[in-house]
Amino acid sequence: MEKEGRVPTVLVDMDDVLCGWADHFVSSRRRRFPHLPIADPGGRESFDLFTGFSEEDRAATLTVLDEPGFFAALKPVPGGVEAVERMVGAGIDVAVCTSPWMSNPTCASDKLRWVEEHLGADLSHSTVITRDKTRVVGDVLIDDKPEVTGRARPRWSLVRFTRHYNRLLAGPRIDDWSQWEDVLARVLLHRVEGR
Repeated sequence: MEKEGRVPTVLVDMDDVLCGWADHFVSSRRRRFPHLPIADPGGRESFDLFTGFSEEDRAATLTVLDEPGFFAALKPVPGGVEAVERMVGAGIDVAVCTSPWMSNPTCASDKLRWVEEHLGADLSHSTVITRDKTRVVGDVLIDDKPEVTGRARPRWSLVRFTRHYNRLLAGPRIDDWSQWEDVLARVLLHRVEGR
């Protein structure tokens, strides 16, 4: 999958793309706050985590998300680790590109530990943790966020990893990891032809 004689760079988000963030969050919140109802994983209509939450719900959510070790305990999304390994094996330059939860004191180190444990030291060393993914250089960003915005004009093409809150948006997408190869081939070809 070379583009213009060079290896393409694919940036891959973590939460609900490589890691089962929603499953872990919902089960953790139900365990810690059983008296507060919360929607099942995958049923959230908004990417904004706090939409429709009461103050008590917000406080419970923050308590769970600020817990040290929360982000290291996430389970891999089915097929994600294998897809990244296959990308690397195909000669693609892959970097994990993720945003930190700023109030969690171990979020960044948890995420690096997760990448090292599941994807190896090389990918851990090339992981980018940033609040502004538009400043990261790449050809493709695979992310579940409906719109990835920031201070720069992105040099990458967004490929949405389908989740309930982004399912109606147009554009290239991966519904599950079995589709990565076909989707990336189309997006990279379109980038070459568009120049």
